[in-house]
Amino acid sequence: MVDQTGPERDLASFVLPEIGRLVETGDPWQPYQLLGLDGTVVEPVAAYFADLQAASRPATTIRSYCMDLLRWFRFLWAADVPWNKATRVEGRDFSRWLQIADKPVRVHWRYQRKGLSEDEIPRQRTAKRTSPGTPNPVTGKPTPGTKYAANTRAHSESVLRAFYDFHLDEGAGPLINPFPLDRARRTGRANAHHNPLEPFERQRQGRYRPTVPKRAPRQIPDKMFNALFAALKYTRDRALLAAWVSTGARADELLTSRQHHADPGQQLITVIRKGTQESQDLPASPDTFVWLRLYQEEAWRQGVPGAATRRCGGRYGGHGGR
Repeated sequence: MVDQTGPERDLASFVLPEIGRLVETGDPWQPYQLLGLDGTVVEPVAAYFADLQAASRPATTIRSYCMDLLRWFRFLWAADVPWNKATRVEGRDFSRWLQIADKPVRVHWRYQRKGLSEDEIPRQRTAKRTSPGTPNPVTGKPTPGTKYAANTRAHSESVLRAFYDFHLDEGAGPLINPFPLDRARRTGRANAHHNPLEPFERQRQGRYRPTVPKRAPRQIPDKMFNALFAALKYTRDRALLAAWVSTGARADELLTSRQHHADPGQQLITVIRKGTQESQDLPASPDTFVWLRLYQEEAWRQGVPGAATRRCGGRYGGHGGR
């Protein structure tokens, strides 16, 4: 029988060690790898990532899952507990630690590139910095706090529960999942006998899963948006901002699009969707193509090759122009 009391850990003084790391390989078969203490690949995680890739999960999802698994394995390595010997005591203590502990303070990537020591890193001014958790007065976006957010903890619980469910099915993990479902879910799935005429009931999923509060959608007033648009110095930036707002696409989807992906005749912009990696035509506002055309005219006058090869109708530019 598994002892559910477990050892009493001093979580108040526990510090997550900076051991192990996530690496991007550039290999489409293994886009990301989790390296252990000795620098070798953590095989249970690699097997789980292969299963995710078989289920058509994109590389960005694998990277997100790896960040949660890296945090969990660091906790197990510090506690000297093998991953396949972890019990619900470890899952409970890890969930408690995530709820109370402060996030690690990392050096900004700009200073990491320069190789500066901690004493050489310039200190930021604290006079104009807002307190953690304070919403932005314009956009409503809260300032990141010193604790792990509820969204982060909920995502971590879901990833770790799925990771151990995979190995339980394979017969390679522990006897029980360290991150079990809620006791009310033991009888079956949530809303198993739901009446379609009634709203869905909110049922807890994981036993250690936090409640994520619902927030009002963030927005920016029209006056502030006009001020932001007027403050942009370059026509290219205005075209990007107009396309971003009118299409609703992600920023990385627009930044990886090329000029021939814009169709002014149909007022469509083709992007590669993040999740499916498939191309999709998105309707854009007429202002978007006006600013795009102005940018191409400026680039053409500056001698950029292929900047304005087609002036009327059709798709803009050559296949190599961005």
